[in-house]
Amino acid sequence: MTAIFKKEFKSYMHSVTGWIFMAVTVCFFAMYSSVYNLAYGTPYIAYSFDAVLILFFITVPLLSMRIMAEERRQKTDQLLITSPVSVGKIVLGKYFAMAAVFLIPLLFFSFLPFFLSSYGTVPMAENFVAILAFALYGLAAIAVGLFLSSLTENVVIAAVLTFIVLFLTYMMQGIESLISTTGNMVTKILGAFDFYTHYGTMISSVSDAAGNSRLTTVFDLTGIIYFLSVILLMLFLTAQSVQKRRYTMSVKTLSLGAYSSIATAAALALAVGVNLLAGALPAKYTQLDVTTNKLYGITEQTREIVSGLSQDVNIYVYAAQESADGVLAQTLERYQELSKHIKVSYVDPLLDPNFAAKYTAEELSQNSLIVETDKRSKIVDYYDLYETQTDYATYSQKVTGYDGEGQLTSAISYCISDDMPKI
Repeated sequence: MTAIFKKEFKSYMHSVTGWIFMAVTVCFFAMYSSVYNLAYGTPYIAYSFDAVLILFFITVPLLSMRIMAEERRQKTDQLLITSPVSVGKIVLGKYFAMAAVFLIPLLFFSFLPFFLSSYGTVPMAENFVAILAFALYGLAAIAVGLFLSSLTENVVIAAVLTFIVLFLTYMMQGIESLISTTGNMVTKILGAFDFYTHYGTMISSVSDAAGNSRLTTVFDLTGIIYFLSVILLMLFLTAQSVQKRRYTMSVKTLSLGAYSSIATAAALALAVGVNLLAGALPAKYTQLDVTTNKLYGITEQTREIVSGLSQDVNIYVYAAQESADGVLAQTLERYQELSKHIKVSYVDPLLDPNFAAKYTAEELSQNSLIVETDKRSKIVDYYDLYETQTDYATYSQKVTGYDGEGQLTSAISYCISDDMPKI
């Protein structure tokens, strides 16, 4: 495997392919980071990574199209297949060579947070989670390119197939919404091929009370497991593709073909099962809050209050679920995990404009909360969830804090209390 890795890595370094891949990646990342991080003064490099993802449609096919297809076209794959090296090591050697070419520019990107820290406070944990998410996305895309290159001996067909597949994995969320906005069996199946949504479990866009949108990062185990399972599955399928080539060169037997089919089905079932199991776990076991101001964290006091609930608490979010505040949705999910008595419902004001009139005569803002029990109810205005500061030079608001947990826990305590103070 080491010899194959050295051979492929040297071929990339001695040809224009590897250098073009690294140059384009570095160039576009530098262009976006100079805008987001230097011109706008944003300490989060996730913006630059999110913009560079679209490059994988072009750069990964360029990197992977020859890795297996060229071997088949020139018949040099016969030397590899008949060599005293297992097919798995051959596949791993080629994959690691492409991964090394991809990780070289990423290594330089990892120094950017330290550079930015000389100009102010930089959230190191969030930035390095963004680097991890970008690395997993890129490594998964390279594994897909390797597998598709093993299916043909035409490098152009390999490049086109890789481009189409990676484009579909990036746009799958939009394709799912065209099929069904509420979700069905077809969208669930297509969701298994949705790279960008799983990337979004670690890097997602959230909007605050001032209308500002930013990318926030969470160390999410389900996203990591998804990309690792995709990588391992693609490498396994590539090995099976090469094994099939080996069988056609020797004696093609029914037993070998059946073994390959069973092994492929088992690998697919294992990948699906592992991801379903990871997705079924509560977020408190799979997600680690790495945000600077702990947007998704829950204090011990809240845990005691919510875990000790003995009556149902209904929380209505005055917004459509697809347009709800991302940070608030994460907070509410944590509350639901703490107690089965917490029930969260989203009320679309366009579909039910008279819903808020049952609880208040005032007009509610989008994403406001209505906390209700059998005893009483309480309104939590959306603008009370965030602490803002006004810049009178530009007459703009800047969010300085998030108090969603404090407001929500206070409202729950009020609604479940037996003894109300009287003034």
